[in-house]
Amino acid sequence: MYEDHVTKRLHLRFRPDIEGLRALAIILVVGSHANIPFMSGGFSGVDVFFVLSGYLISGLLMREIMETGSLGFIAFYSRRLKRLLPALLLVTLVTILATAIILSPYEQVSQATTASLVPYWITNLFFSYSDMSYFSDDSASNLFLHTWSLAVEEQFYLVWPLLVFLVFKSTVGGQDGLFTQRLARIFTLVLAGSFLLCIFLSVIMPLWGFYLMPSRSWQFALGGLCFIVGDMGRVGKLQLGSNVLFGFAAIGLCLVLLGMILLHEDMVYPGYWSLIPSLGAAGIILGGTGSGTPIGSLLSRKPMLFVGKVSYSWYLWHWPVLMLGNMLFPEGGILLQMVLVVLSFLLAVVTLYTVEMPLRHNSTLVARPAVTVVLSLVFMSVGFAIAKLWQVKAIAWANTSDQVPYQQVRSELPVPYERGCDDWVNSAKVKICNFGVTDAENVAVLFGDSIAVQWFAGLAIPLTLDNWQFYVITKSACPIVDEPIFYSRIGQEYKICEEWRNAAIEQLQEINPDILFVGSASDYAYTPGQWQEGTQRIVEQLADSADRVFLIPGTYRLPFDAPSCLARKDWQPAFIASLSECSAQGKAPADAVVIEALTQAAREYPNVGVLDLNPIVCPDNHCEARREGNIVYRDFQHVSNDFVERSIGQIVNRMERVQFDVPVPQ
Repeated sequence: MYEDHVTKRLHLRFRPDIEGLRALAIILVVGSHANIPFMSGGFSGVDVFFVLSGYLISGLLMREIMETGSLGFIAFYSRRLKRLLPALLLVTLVTILATAIILSPYEQVSQATTASLVPYWITNLFFSYSDMSYFSDDSASNLFLHTWSLAVEEQFYLVWPLLVFLVFKSTVGGQDGLFTQRLARIFTLVLAGSFLLCIFLSVIMPLWGFYLMPSRSWQFALGGLCFIVGDMGRVGKLQLGSNVLFGFAAIGLCLVLLGMILLHEDMVYPGYWSLIPSLGAAGIILGGTGSGTPIGSLLSRKPMLFVGKVSYSWYLWHWPVLMLGNMLFPEGGILLQMVLVVLSFLLAVVTLYTVEMPLRHNSTLVARPAVTVVLSLVFMSVGFAIAKLWQVKAIAWANTSDQVPYQQVRSELPVPYERGCDDWVNSAKVKICNFGVTDAENVAVLFGDSIAVQWFAGLAIPLTLDNWQFYVITKSACPIVDEPIFYSRIGQEYKICEEWRNAAIEQLQEINPDILFVGSASDYAYTPGQWQEGTQRIVEQLADSADRVFLIPGTYRLPFDAPSCLARKDWQPAFIASLSECSAQGKAPADAVVIEALTQAAREYPNVGVLDLNPIVCPDNHCEARREGNIVYRDFQHVSNDFVERSIGQIVNRMERVQFDVPVPQ
């Protein structure tokens, strides 16, 4: 991603537009991660980096082979390690220290697991098997998430030199022209095969498609082809004029910027969509292989050159700085984001001049590449050991008496989870769990996602004590809205949800309960129109399926994880703990949209009403992680089971106050 572009010995010419393209890529990435408006697709800057790496590394390898007749593998890996490892270890160690102070011990345990993999460049393997999409809330809170792309690049560095060298050795007589032609064919085969694999995995196994090097190799191969076509004289042989080159660069820049605006987390990625930034990068690279274009001049301005120069360190720093800053000030807004972006950039500049450049140009290390490799392996092992030691300490801290309650509240889930009623993403089969009196005269059903399940105790206990039978039919993260939904955690459309929801409605119509409770979260990525129409279609199917239908809006969402916030305050030094409170305003615009959609749907039917339980959770729209000594939320959105049990009286009271046009069954 951040390969040196200057090496006198190998004569790889300096391209200021390439440095500027690197700057553009890092600006896109940082802007996206900082939630800057109109930059949601800036994560595609990583795709630009992959193409750039393929271009630069392939160029260095080809130049060395063609000028020396061989390839110094030790020297190659020495240069890569000098370039990448020191800053990576520095940022990792500083992040570990900051995390040990700022985050709760329980949070530190999971962070330490990932940190131990960073020095060996294998975090992408961890994320690919973790059931956490790059865009999910769980992975997005990992302070080392951004290192996945560095791992992909380092794995690319392991195989690419060998591939280029083998092609060279297979060329009779080592002829430059024949070598270049064969290498172009190999790169083309890699590009085609890897791209097809990328498309396949993006649909079938999205995490593998996103995180693993084989499904990203086509982008490196594309960069390599850009070097062969452009820098190896093919552009000149094709006699492409300046206007054509300008067209390449202009279209390339438009594609990169289009990716920034068009791409978003609710799509299958990388897949076909990754062609947009990748071809954009290739267009800019090819457009600058001639005498220069206006696009190249724009990218070659001094500010862009400086940002490109500092881009590696900025990439390393920006993510942990943004994450830790937002954890300290969860409601900081756009101003906080700007401050954190500037802070990360300043740290990057300091790292560039105190760590990156001195070690990269150290005469001893340059003269002794084998020593560099050995020392790097030693420091990688030291980094691993420090992370594992931190993990052991964090586990011990998390088991202290003042920290244990915050983890217990996470594990004390509603009873239906213990019965295995919810298959989540694993199956569309409808599992119905029965509670209460078998063959009772009155039957109630709880239908929805995990937000519905959280109210189980408050709804089921009063009815089962009154000799009702209570059924639970739920699937986590599955909205009771008749609209397709893209589930970022699995990186694809949640089709199992739609199949399950349709089958569940059919069974509900057969059960024909006296009371039906329907609830789901309010933060699904639907437009107001989709909420309105999708809810209306569901209610149309359910209104005749029960004597009474209660529609339950989603719980107001906190901008922080409640147990973690409370645990941090008990762990942090007093001056840090005082910087923020574990409370927030409740109802958001999204909540208002959902409540209005439910209200409008209920008005059409005399037996349907809205049961809004949020006033119990957040009185006067003010939400607190802990109230009167009791933890209210078990995460950022779900209320704790203990809180629900303590609130049974209030829940029953609000049920009795819901207005229907016909009597409620007794």
